[in-house]
Amino acid sequence: MKGNRKNIIYLMLGQFISVFGGAILRFALSLFVLDVTGRADIFATVLAISSIPVLFAPIGGAIADRFDRKILMVLMDVANAIIAVLLFLVVGTSESVLGIGILIFVLAIVGSFDTPVVGASIPLLVEEDQLEKINGISNGILQLSNVVAPIIGGIFYGLMGAKMLVASSIVFFVVAAIIESFLKIPFVKREKTPGTVMQILTADLKDGFKEVKNNQVIFKSIVIAAAINFVMTSFFIVGLPVILRMILQVNDTMYGIGMGVFSLSSIVGAVLAGPLTKNLKFSNFYRVFTYSGILLLIMNILLSTTSAGVGFMVIIVMEIIIGMMLSAISIYLISLVQRITPKENLGKVMATIIAVAQCAVPLGQLLMGLLFRNTTTTVFMPLLFISLLVLIISGVCFMMFKETKESDVHTVKD
Repeated sequence: MKGNRKNIIYLMLGQFISVFGGAILRFALSLFVLDVTGRADIFATVLAISSIPVLFAPIGGAIADRFDRKILMVLMDVANAIIAVLLFLVVGTSESVLGIGILIFVLAIVGSFDTPVVGASIPLLVEEDQLEKINGISNGILQLSNVVAPIIGGIFYGLMGAKMLVASSIVFFVVAAIIESFLKIPFVKREKTPGTVMQILTADLKDGFKEVKNNQVIFKSIVIAAAINFVMTSFFIVGLPVILRMILQVNDTMYGIGMGVFSLSSIVGAVLAGPLTKNLKFSNFYRVFTYSGILLLIMNILLSTTSAGVGFMVIIVMEIIIGMMLSAISIYLISLVQRITPKENLGKVMATIIAVAQCAVPLGQLLMGLLFRNTTTTVFMPLLFISLLVLIISGVCFMMFKETKESDVHTVKD
């Protein structure tokens, strides 16, 4: 039921509550593991474990294309609630770090299924010209929940402890499941396919990968999304803290502001994705990376020639501009893929984008770690390399899309 405002509200509210509950749960458990063990390596291992299941996203996408998406959303939040109950028991009794690690891994698998299901549902609920707007609002809401949850979690962790925070996440998941049960998402039951469950899933995954391979616009969009995460996202995760802490040597408050501005800019960019990308075309798509590369070059020069105070303000301005641009362009790419992907392959294709883009982040973080490894007093050479890399991506983007017609992205294949 396209254009159904009530459906969109149910979807956004359910997702916000569910993601908020998940963020609270992960925050509480990460601090709990650190407090119990006192070891950073175990803490880092538990966090790393939760990132692995993104590789299962294509399977979630295949499931999303074959079953009722509303039922899948409800079942996933019910599963989240059950896992949270088990974590509540582990935290309250044995305090087993191994048990927590295993359950976090299972929780992350469920989460990897959830994102493609939601991404494949939005095009069925809104008109094509509203995709950027709704995707932007959805992404902004989810980012906001991930920003707010650690703040609230930090306040209540000291007051209530990990056990009560885990208990609160159970309530969030149950409420989210109830809200999602009111959704009305169009669903056309597919013809029964012969074979075992594994054979059917394998065939569906092959169809999804074939769609990505054969549709050059989708393939190129995935490459660009991966490039954004590989260079820019990784820079803000690894490089920015190094610049703020080691080069500018800001205090804790300024550090928090510096790291928080990018997150807030990303949220604003997502919410305003519709108007920000209104005039975006393939002929000028590459300019986003050109502007980002130039901004990084300017920031690099000013960091090397001005005081720490001026350098901090330059970084803040750069974060706001680049953060909003990258967030808006990400929403544009997601909406573009939703627009041209056949409905029966939406889940699989969305899941492939998520898996490839997110797998690019740790690879980019390794690169950033190498670039900033010996940084103590200056970041001129690492930033110069990153700036040139972004400009190269701009050139590649121009070459990839220069022959793509606008008509190629305004027709959904049914």
